[in-house]
Amino acid sequence: MEIESKFLVTKEADFQALENLSRLDSYVFSEAKIQLNEDIFFDTADRNIMASGYYLRVRKAYGEEGSWVTIKSLGGFEGGTHRREEYVSFLPEGTSVLKCPDSHVRDMILEFTAGFDLFPLLSLKQKRIIRQVNMGKKLIAEIYLDRVNLKSEGREKHYNEFEVELKNDGSSEDLETIRCFLLKHYNLEESPFSKFERAFLFMENLPEKTFLNLRERAFCVQIADQKNVYGKQAQILIGLDKGQSCEDLSLLLKIPQTEIEALHSEFKEKRLSIFPFTTYEKRS
Repeated sequence: MEIESKFLVTKEADFQALENLSRLDSYVFSEAKIQLNEDIFFDTADRNIMASGYYLRVRKAYGEEGSWVTIKSLGGFEGGTHRREEYVSFLPEGTSVLKCPDSHVRDMILEFTAGFDLFPLLSLKQKRIIRQVNMGKKLIAEIYLDRVNLKSEGREKHYNEFEVELKNDGSSEDLETIRCFLLKHYNLEESPFSKFERAFLFMENLPEKTFLNLRERAFCVQIADQKNVYGKQAQILIGLDKGQSCEDLSLLLKIPQTEIEALHSEFKEKRLSIFPFTTYEKRS
């Protein structure tokens, strides 16, 4: 389980201050390590991994042999803290993701893809400054100060982010203390998204606040072509996500407006569990 707080650093002066920060109350920071990373995110053509509630990342650090394969769950932001499932494996140079040495990670990928080919969905580059956060001999957390570069179809976006990720000796109280200090002393915005989620929104030119989250959207797109009631429901939800009114969807899909309004209300309460064949179980 990955537990962290994430912040957008909106002012260069705050980025410079955080870069030079050496301690925070009783927490002492180690010397900085600089890492240049390229992240490539993979999925099937139908985005099976996203529809299952996860994303797949392959991270290459420049100057290092091999890469790291990571599977993380989507979402998980609540009360200023991100809590996500996380599964990581080293990937030797030249080895296919589908032949990942870690059997658990490999089996998850095979389960999600169901035999369909994987394709690069999007990528990003970042310059990362890494420090350990210690209290005495205890490793409380690691902090990451990132300059992120996104590109998609001729568009480009740069942003800065600061992350505080708990380690084994750290507690939720430690994370909350650090989080509150940062919000009080710097011009930071809490980020509810992972880098993948933010990059996907940028790639799809979507606003940050939408009716459907990324998993829900991928799931609905998958079944929208079905010639049954579930396909119709998915079409309605996709339409609502695009900002279409219940009245407009009623005329377009030839469904009574009252049924669309009822589905809207039920989905807001139950989300994807309105579909009886949807499963999303936490893994161990």
